[in-house]
Amino acid sequence: MSRIQILLSAVLLAFAHNLHAQSETKEQQTPLLTAKDTLLLTIDNNKKFVQHPVKAKQTLFSISRYYSISLEELYEYNPQFRTDPTLKIGTHVKIPLPNLAIKRYKTKKFASAKNVSIYYVVQEGDNLYQICKRNFGMPVDSIVKRNNLKNNNIKPGQLLHVAWMGTEGVKPEWRPARQSAESGALKTKYEQDKLKRKEVDSQGVCFWQKDSKEKGDLYALHREAAIGTVIMIINPMGGRTVYAKVIGRIPDGYERNIEVVLSPEAARKIGARDPKFFVKVKFLK
Repeated sequence: MSRIQILLSAVLLAFAHNLHAQSETKEQQTPLLTAKDTLLLTIDNNKKFVQHPVKAKQTLFSISRYYSISLEELYEYNPQFRTDPTLKIGTHVKIPLPNLAIKRYKTKKFASAKNVSIYYVVQEGDNLYQICKRNFGMPVDSIVKRNNLKNNNIKPGQLLHVAWMGTEGVKPEWRPARQSAESGALKTKYEQDKLKRKEVDSQGVCFWQKDSKEKGDLYALHREAAIGTVIMIINPMGGRTVYAKVIGRIPDGYERNIEVVLSPEAARKIGARDPKFFVKVKFLK
């Protein structure tokens, strides 16, 4: 490759980086929900979940950032997106919602235009006392009045307006810290699996969400590596290596030269500074 071609490639890559950064910034500034939206909430094993309604141009990345949840955890509750991460308008994404994000009452600073209503979906065997007291720590009368109920009788599938959530989303500090994936354990798994699978060498561009505050999880998205296996990523600039678990496929819309998408924690471990950088990859097929 001539010097002119190298310089041209560098300019094009920098231009692409700038366009991507502008897109990401605009996406972050625009709330994914407005006061016109509603969130349906259910409870499973004492854990609260909402169904996020997908809108145009929203991605799994933007949704994970909005709710301050790792992409790995998002896939845990929505395994259907592992092999096909394409989101369609109207699709619902299951999201665990921390109690700190739930506004049970309107305070003096409450602004209706900056809050989305949360409705609880009544389940078989529910009663109003259980919903109000045990699940939300609220007086029964509050829910009765808020929903204009004539009595305490409810039925499965009924929607009860129980709270609100700010349209700005969920703050990272509202979620409990997840236990960090041990790099040593992932390396051991890779070495064990290598005895049963074929090791493949590849290289290309690595992408990661540089502005994310997510910590602890070592995971990756890849086009070919078997989901659930571990891959090895080497940053030639400094020679650092990290092992990460493959949790899904790279979504459509990414350039073909994107070889791997890494979690913020994994990218930091190999000294990543830019949102995109060159890496060498070893994976098992």
